Amino acid sequence: MTTAPVAPAAAAASDVRRAWYSMLLAPVAFVLAFLVGEGLVSLLGYELDPRPPLWAILTASTPAFLVMLVPPVVSSVFARRAAAQGRRDGWVPAGLLIALSVGFVLTNFLALLVD
Repeated sequence: MTTAPVAPAAAAASDVRRAWYSMLLAPVAFVLAFLVGEGLVSLLGYELDPRPPLWAILTASTPAFLVMLVPPVVSSVFARRAAAQGRRDGWVPAGLLIALSVGFVLTNFLALLVD
């Protein structure tokens, strides 16, 4: 059994749609990043009220940052596929998610410096 070929315009529209749908991953990634970061600090035996040592913060925040990078990576994959087929508008949700993730990382880094 063979499948019918998909028209390039339809495939590009599907990739743009998937890039927009990947924005739904942002709140999920935010909650998971929070749980991973807080959970690892607790697993290392520290509480957040008295500030844990820097090595514990970095050990816990690195996986949390990686979790937060999943939505922009997924969206960028679909945006790149759509752009290869002539639809550059898939980069809008990818750019928004990249900005959101950079803001998340910067906010956490600045909170580390201020305290």
